[in-house]
Amino acid sequence: MKKKFQAILFSALCALLFFSCKNDLNVAPQNIIQDETVFSNESAITAYFASMYNDLPIEDFNFHSYAGFNTNSQSPLSDITDEAMNCLNDDRLDIGNGVSLGWWSYGPVRNVNIFLQKIGAAPFPEEKKNGWLGEAKFIRAYYYWGMVKRYGGVPLITDVQSFTGNNLEELKVPRNTEKEVYDFIAKELDEAIALLPETSDGTRANKYAAYALKSRAMLYAASEATYGSVQLNGLIGIPSSNSAAYWQAAYDAANKVITSGKYLLYNKDANKAVNYTNAFLDVTSTENIFVKKFQYPDKTHSYDLWVLPRNGVGPSIGYGSRVNPTLELVESYEYTDGTDGKLKLKDGAGNPIPYTNPTDVFLNKDPRLDATILLPFADWKGYKMDVRAGLIDNGKLITAGNYNDLYNNIHIIGLNGIGGGGEVSQTGFYVRKYLQPAYDKALVVNNSSFQQYIDLRYAEVLLNYAEAAIELGKTADAKVAINLIRDRAGIKALTDAEVTRDKVRHERQIELALEPHRYWDIRRWRLADKLLNNTRFTAIMPYRVLPGNTYQYNTKLVGNPKTFTPNMYYERIDPGEISKNPKLIQNPGY
Repeated sequence: MKKKFQAILFSALCALLFFSCKNDLNVAPQNIIQDETVFSNESAITAYFASMYNDLPIEDFNFHSYAGFNTNSQSPLSDITDEAMNCLNDDRLDIGNGVSLGWWSYGPVRNVNIFLQKIGAAPFPEEKKNGWLGEAKFIRAYYYWGMVKRYGGVPLITDVQSFTGNNLEELKVPRNTEKEVYDFIAKELDEAIALLPETSDGTRANKYAAYALKSRAMLYAASEATYGSVQLNGLIGIPSSNSAAYWQAAYDAANKVITSGKYLLYNKDANKAVNYTNAFLDVTSTENIFVKKFQYPDKTHSYDLWVLPRNGVGPSIGYGSRVNPTLELVESYEYTDGTDGKLKLKDGAGNPIPYTNPTDVFLNKDPRLDATILLPFADWKGYKMDVRAGLIDNGKLITAGNYNDLYNNIHIIGLNGIGGGGEVSQTGFYVRKYLQPAYDKALVVNNSSFQQYIDLRYAEVLLNYAEAAIELGKTADAKVAINLIRDRAGIKALTDAEVTRDKVRHERQIELALEPHRYWDIRRWRLADKLLNNTRFTAIMPYRVLPGNTYQYNTKLVGNPKTFTPNMYYERIDPGEISKNPKLIQNPGY
């Protein structure tokens, strides 16, 4: 039996060594092997780290909002906010009921704990081991942040638990308070910062990735203390007396990244829309702090397949159009002169404004809009996004449910919607952010995309800094950070009087649109149950006017209502976990 085990271990270790030669973290990791042999071989340790990094709860292209990491729904977090909806009648009747984003992951925590326990005795120079210890602490802090933002307080397990046959009760650990978990994350990241190098290739943590993660985590803790309430004796919620300290911690951590001079907002192209587009595609971007790389064919995703229109610009195999941005999001983008972004659809008398060029309705909007959202009739690789909703002939409205339906030999609706049913946008808008124009549509199939995902970027750090600053009364600091972002975007700078909490939050919504921040932001600000209260969102309806070839725009509510109930500010702990460990207390409302 011993020889058989050794043979299995040798084979598995060889697989790890083979993997680690294939560009470190860019391909799918093998299962972790925790035998002592691993901790004496640097290539095996690299493979061990690949598995630990792969387990990070990064809400990337392969993360979906229904049933956590279930890839069947293909609804990113934006689909359960006011930002977007799924093309298939919003894909479901609710936004998860507080049970859809579960990430109770003590297996990954155990792997880090084992590494921290064993690496001290490994035969490597102390400097090298210290760097690895810093990475492991960064990873463990990230794991606990992934859990605390969902559940509030969770059990803090920092040693390797082992079952000896008669110690089962000792292994049943109660929940720590939410404050204790956030304080542990801060301490863990401080220790990581002291150990980590200043630079890395972006796929592995360095000192400033740890500072950036700390600024994000402390922002969440501060929000809970400021806008939440303490329940279950502190298992959820943080006393308001701690809010200033957490805002300051977020401010200080962000400031460390800013003053380091290691990162800059991406600014390579004079065309602001092109520049913002490329900020997400240029792997050499000065803005990227921590990224998740993909490499075809070993480690891929299906982002382009799932968000491109099925017809015209995307593949014809189906699955497309799964993220339809709302008119509400589009109108959140200001005009470049800083005025409100509401589209000019009607004149002063309430009559529809005719547009000879239908894209003129979006003229002079914040350039980030065009770089984030594929607008009606916008160009994508030489193709005009045909989202016509119907025709108007001498005042008569003509609609259809199928692209093949004709009126006087004219297609009534566009190839890409609206009203065609199925896999076309139900709002008139598609996603542009992160799309890779270099891909041939014929090659865009399941698991064929490999653009990197940016988890921590400099713009978010500036936004974290601005939000913490405004909450601390440091308005001048908030203004500097926000105007750096607005200048890069190409829109008017804010004056002193305009720098308010609402403006800072608004800038965060725009800069981070359709990235996985909005859902967590409206949760931590305790706005979700107000914004999503039996709420439906709006589509833009472009009509071609006959005779002639002008366009006018109407609007209508689409999709199922979205409702976020107050209990959903914390996820439900899986009842199966509670049955195994009765010391766990369920969150309220479940």
